[in-house]
Amino acid sequence: MKRALAPYVVKFGGASVDAPARIVARVRALRTRGQGVVVVASARAGVTDLLKSVLESPGDRAGHARALAAIARLHPDLPNSGRRHLERLARLVRSVEELGAADPALADRLLSQGERLAVAGLASHLTEHGIPATAVEADRLGLLTDDHYGRATVLIDRSRAAVRIGLFGILAEDQVPVVTGYFGRSLEGHVATLGRGGSDYSATVIGAILGARRVELIKREVSVLSADPRLVPHARPISRLSYEEAEELAQFGAKVLHPLTVEPARMADLEIVVRSLEDPRVATTIGPSHGPDGMRAVTLLSPLRLVRIRVPGGRGRPGIVADVSERLSEHGINIVTLFTSSTSLSLVLERGRGRRAREVLGPIFRAGPAKLEGPLPVSLVTAIGDGVLDDLGKIPAPILARAEGLSATPRSISMAVPISRGHAVVRAFHRALVESSSR
Repeated sequence: MKRALAPYVVKFGGASVDAPARIVARVRALRTRGQGVVVVASARAGVTDLLKSVLESPGDRAGHARALAAIARLHPDLPNSGRRHLERLARLVRSVEELGAADPALADRLLSQGERLAVAGLASHLTEHGIPATAVEADRLGLLTDDHYGRATVLIDRSRAAVRIGLFGILAEDQVPVVTGYFGRSLEGHVATLGRGGSDYSATVIGAILGARRVELIKREVSVLSADPRLVPHARPISRLSYEEAEELAQFGAKVLHPLTVEPARMADLEIVVRSLEDPRVATTIGPSHGPDGMRAVTLLSPLRLVRIRVPGGRGRPGIVADVSERLSEHGINIVTLFTSSTSLSLVLERGRGRRAREVLGPIFRAGPAKLEGPLPVSLVTAIGDGVLDDLGKIPAPILARAEGLSATPRSISMAVPISRGHAVVRAFHRALVESSSR
C-alpha cells in the first residue's frame, strides 16, 4: 500500500471513551477525507483500577462483587459479544479467589478485560450511528510481545504480517477496526500488558506497521504542558516536541505519554499528535527535531530513594559503575538515574528499593574503604528541551547548592533534591527556564 493511502490511526483514552458522541464525530470527520480509519481504545476511566483492586485483595469476595457490579454499570449497552466478556471477567475473578493470588499471566489476562469491554461497546456504538465498525482484540490479531508480563515490549517485526493482513482486510470492507490497546500476546501464548498508558504505545506500533503518516492520541482534556498544572497552575501548552524531547518527558515523569510510545513513530517517521477531545484545537505535535526552538518543560518523579557510594580515589578504580549496575540488575533493581563525581556515585532508585540496594552492594565494597550512605528520600526534578544546557546559569545558585545530585546534557538538566523540596524546585525551575525565557 502506498503511504498516501495509508489509514489514519486514532487512539481514544480512557476518559474520552466516556464521550462516545464526540468519538463518533471525530471518526466521521476523519473518514470524510477518503482514507481508512483505525481506532485504538483504552478501557473506560476507572475500570483498570477496579480490576487491579481484585489483584491487590484476592480474598475480598464482597469487594470483588462490588467491582464487577461497578464495571457492568460502566458498560450499560453492550452487544452480546461484550456481555460474554463480562461473563469471562467474572470467571477470571473467581479463579483469582480460588488461587488466592494471580501469577503474572493470569493478572494480565484479567487486566485486559477493560479494553475488551471498551472496544466491544465502542464498535457497537459507531455501527449504530452509521459507521460500520468491527471490534478487534490485539492478542487475537497477532500483536506479539516479549514475555515481560505487566511491562511487555511489542515485537514489531514479528507482528507486522498478521497485523497488516487483519486490519487491511477489515479496512477493505469499508469497516473501522476498533482495536484494543494496552496488551498483546506473549511469545508463550498468553496475554501480556504493556504497562499503564500502554494504549498510546499500541497506537504508534499499529501506525508504524500500517505505514500511517500520523497517529492521533485523543485525551479527554489533557494536553502536553510545560509542567504539571497541579504544581504550576499557569503551566503553558506545548505545541511541538521533537521525538527526543517527548521521550525525555515520558521517561522523567510526564504522565501524558507511555515511555515507549515514541520509538515506533521515530522508526517509521510518523507524527504523533496529542489532541484534546474537549477542544480539538489544543494539540501537541511530536516529530523530527528542527533544532532548538526554546521549548522547555519541567517534570517531577517522586518519591524516590538515593543511595550514595563514596569511594576515595574512585577515578582510580575502573569498572566501578559497571560493577554496581550489573549487581543491581541481577537483583531486579532499576536505576532511575545516576550522578557521578570523582569520589562518589549517587544512585536514584524507585521507592522501596533503597535498603535492598544497600544489601546487594555491600559485598562489593567490604574489602575497600567505600562507604554506603542512605537511602535518602528524594524527588527528581528535570528540565527538558533541546539546548536547555545553555540555560543552566538561569537556575538560582541556592537551588543548585542544595542539590543531592545534578546531571546535565544538551537536552535535559536533572536534579535530585530532598523530597520535601520537590514541589518548590519544580516551581523554581519553571520560573527560571520557562517563564523567564523569551519565545
